[in-house]
Amino acid sequence: MSDLIPAFRLSNYIEGIADGWPDRDIQRAIVCSLPRRFHALGREEQRKTLEERVPLTGTRRDALLAAMVEHVAARHDLEPPEWVHERERFLEDTWVLSPVPVIRREALMFAPAAFLRHGAVPDPKDLDSRGGETEEWAP
Repeated sequence: MSDLIPAFRLSNYIEGIADGWPDRDIQRAIVCSLPRRFHALGREEQRKTLEERVPLTGTRRDALLAAMVEHVAARHDLEPPEWVHERERFLEDTWVLSPVPVIRREALMFAPAAFLRHGAVPDPKDLDSRGGETEEWAP
């Protein structure tokens, strides 16, 4: 693996939070990069990746990351890791990532169950067949 691209680990996605990355970059990494990189792994690497428990950050990104991991695990017919069910990885108030009203409505209407369950809902157009998904879920 190249020195420029770190090995794929789920905990890599919280490093940007600790380093103070802009919200948009963190969201893009979790919503766009994670499913693509997970999809590129072999089946055994996917299973091994899901064994890693990602530490909590105390931010709403904990819910977004848990929802994404739960979602990609389901899309690849794998059991989600136990840590995605931790109480701290659910938001009391739903967080729709986009500020655009029409995108917010579509996100709430068409989001996969994992995102609705965790209360962190991305733009539906950010997840499609180009992002490691096996089929599109947005209209």
